[in-house]
Amino acid sequence: MPTVPAPLQNAVLAVLREVRDAGVGRVNRTILFKLVYLLDCLHAETHEGEIASGSDWYFHSYGPYAVNLAGGIDELAGRGMVQSMSGEHGDKEFSLYWLGEFPQGPSLGDVGLVGTAAARFGSLVRKFAKDLGQLLDYTYFKTLPMHGAKPGKRIDFGVLKGAGPAAVHQHTTIADHAKILRLATLAERLGQSYAKGQGNARALAAHRPIYDRAFAMAMAEMDGDDAEHVAIPFRAQLT
Repeated sequence: MPTVPAPLQNAVLAVLREVRDAGVGRVNRTILFKLVYLLDCLHAETHEGEIASGSDWYFHSYGPYAVNLAGGIDELAGRGMVQSMSGEHGDKEFSLYWLGEFPQGPSLGDVGLVGTAAARFGSLVRKFAKDLGQLLDYTYFKTLPMHGAKPGKRIDFGVLKGAGPAAVHQHTTIADHAKILRLATLAERLGQSYAKGQGNARALAAHRPIYDRAFAMAMAEMDGDDAEHVAIPFRAQLT
């Protein structure tokens, strides 16, 4: 009796759980395939190029496809772990998949997608799960593994190795007190310009470069090497 490997099963269930939690409902077979692919892309970014599902992805027709994923989805549906229904629309057949209340299914964290990666996947689900055209465009043209893919050949997720979230920005310290004074002056000028334009959308749109110039000037003041770095404690309040 065929058995779906645990990584593949968990990936499919985690995707469908995210679909359900996003309030999307049911997704067709193509959308489910592409969402599992995107899950694998995000996983590869933070796991040295390794994918979560263990699918044997290759370039088929116009995009990523995996025979073992197709078989796994069918088996999970046959065993009732995934809810499904099939029908016809015109001269085309279709299948829909969704996750019922039980079993709950593994979370994204259970398949190795945490933090920023999990948030990004949730955003992709909400954006594309009901828009197949946009999902296909994103999958084919905006994911790195597809850029170098060749028809009939396996897709290389190794290109995503080290392509994870950017490092946390380190605050710059300034030793030159004259620069600090000039920056404070520029910040005050920027605040005054904003206050004058606040509430007047037309004026704000017409004079937006004012703020860009002030920002550029501030960046120019900060440019250059300081022989000595001294941290500047401060408190900011956003209103």
